[in-house]
Amino acid sequence: MLIVFDLDDTLIDTSGSVTPFKMGECLKRLIEKGMEVKNFEETYHELLTFNCDSPSSKEALARLIWKVGFPPEKAHLAFTELTAPLPAHFSIPTTPNAFDVLKHFHSRYPLALVTGGNLSFQSDKMEKAGLDRSLFSKIAIPEDSVKKVVYETLSKEFSVPAHDIWVCGDRIEMDLKPAKELGFHTIHMQWGRGKMQSADWVEFRISELNQLLGIIS
Repeated sequence: MLIVFDLDDTLIDTSGSVTPFKMGECLKRLIEKGMEVKNFEETYHELLTFNCDSPSSKEALARLIWKVGFPPEKAHLAFTELTAPLPAHFSIPTTPNAFDVLKHFHSRYPLALVTGGNLSFQSDKMEKAGLDRSLFSKIAIPEDSVKKVVYETLSKEFSVPAHDIWVCGDRIEMDLKPAKELGFHTIHMQWGRGKMQSADWVEFRISELNQLLGIIS
């Protein structure tokens, strides 16, 4: 058996810690570059609202930029801030029971962490959340966020058939759909943007990781 975890909003509470901080930093950067904002706090909370129902933080920023009439070609000024290093003192909480659940399954099965995005930024988040890399037999960070090829590689590398692989993640399209296409088991972590998503074909839905103990024996 092999259990594959996503990172953001599955093992760590990205939406509750990193995202609010980064949205504020992006807004400050846009204002520095000429975006006119009447009230910072109101605009900041509007940006967070956009982020809740947008597929990505980039999309939320693009919506704000369009609304205030800021030149869209300057959007990269904010986008680069999304993956800029976090402050040295910054701490990221895990989702409830993440450490205990990882330790529980680590003693029984190989675990893999597959998270898409910027390599250094994702690694930085793992470090600031205190995740022990030794708990994972494999860590993969595809910068294009395409996970299907990674999943296929894991199945071959660990010589585990599809029906013995479990994938747990918050994003249905990115994390779970490619797993479903390969015949893996799918577990939807309803956290962050995951709370707003659903699909009839998902096998299991959880709101906290300790619920996995009743799903995977």
